[in-house]
Amino acid sequence: MMTPAAMNPGTVTSAAPDLQSHHVWIRIDLKGHMEGQVAFGLSPEMAIKIASAMMGGFELSSFDEMSQSAVAELANMISGNACMQLSNSGMNFDITPPTVQVGDTLTQPLHEIAYAVPLELQEMGIMEIKLLVA
Repeated sequence: MMTPAAMNPGTVTSAAPDLQSHHVWIRIDLKGHMEGQVAFGLSPEMAIKIASAMMGGFELSSFDEMSQSAVAELANMISGNACMQLSNSGMNFDITPPTVQVGDTLTQPLHEIAYAVPLELQEMGIMEIKLLVA
């Protein structure tokens, strides 16, 4: 399992709301204080590395259902933690279960406003996190 010390967030910037088709995207809807979506984007190779780390170091070789479930759970943990932090500031959100999309299954969001922050996962690569606001 990865430790919090292995994560290094970058700077939040305004971004285009589109999602690159060469990435794996894990999307979680936000409901509550505002409506929107969080999208986590990463390369398929990074997704396999993360899934392998989350499986206790068991080396996975393809982005199969087990790998998808592992990266979806990581996105769920990050989103849940962020919602708890926001709750401490008086903003309450509910999140939906994660949806994994890749390649031909990718649908572009309908949101017009987006913010992005890169999250460096040491020795694995950079995950792009986008907050898409309705």
